[in-house]
Amino acid sequence: MPSPDRTNDEWLADLAGDGPELTAALEDLRPVLHQALRVTVGPRVDRGADALVDDLVQDALLQVRDRADQFRGDARFTTWAQRVAVNLAFSELRRKRWEDVPLDVLVADPPQAPEPGADAVMEQAQAVGLVRQLIRDELTERQSTALQAVLAGMPMDEVARRLDTNRNALYKLLHDARLRLRRAFEDRGLGPDDLLDPTDP
Repeated sequence: MPSPDRTNDEWLADLAGDGPELTAALEDLRPVLHQALRVTVGPRVDRGADALVDDLVQDALLQVRDRADQFRGDARFTTWAQRVAVNLAFSELRRKRWEDVPLDVLVADPPQAPEPGADAVMEQAQAVGLVRQLIRDELTERQSTALQAVLAGMPMDEVARRLDTNRNALYKLLHDARLRLRRAFEDRGLGPDDLLDPTDP
């Protein structure tokens, strides 16, 4: 689909307004984002793809408008806007993948770190066992649940939603949990940094 005939500066000017120019710009941008989202979401969703794309288009339009001042002009504005929309779609697809996974399943069986090689298997098994014990014994139930969910790969926003909190509060919860585990490791003469750094977004 050809992009509407606007320069980058014209897109930015129209999206910065609040009158007919803004309305027209959003309507012109809608099919551009819809196409990118349909291509991204369609192959990855078994059912309800059209409704999901429609919802994502609305959210993407808002994000593009709110973040337009972050556009640096390295590409066409519509290309940048499509990237914003696709990133939003991937975040939503990750969230949906975890939507029906109960937290207690993750807590019941904390994930293990990947095996680095045959020579280190025994040391790794001992380290993972110690991490599990410390998570169970040293952390509060809420800290333990949050950390294990993140270790399992659940997106931060989804963990925050499940715990009825926000992303900033979840970061603080995980930070406090890591500090408690770090102290517990140090008390045992161990260094936990290579095992306890899964919480970056």
